[in-house]
Amino acid sequence: MKKNLFGVLLIGLLFTGVSYAQDADQGSGEEHSHHSPSQAAIDACSGKSEGDACDYTNSKGEDKSGACANSRDGQTMYCKRSKSS
Repeated sequence: MKKNLFGVLLIGLLFTGVSYAQDADQGSGEEHSHHSPSQAAIDACSGKSEGDACDYTNSKGEDKSGACANSRDGQTMYCKRSKSS
């Protein structure tokens, strides 16, 4: 009985660890893994080129600044905030 309980607990811990590792890999910034940039970040780079300075106000009302960059799919230019912003 103890071996079965231990096995079940071990399997549960393994699945929890895999799930946690996937969440931790999502990164930070305005463009989160598998998420689109906010409309404000996109609007901030309207008419600009990659690498141009940009700034916008996020959904929390915080002012952010960064540089225009292409999204992962290469279809959208958006303001990728700097690490300090």
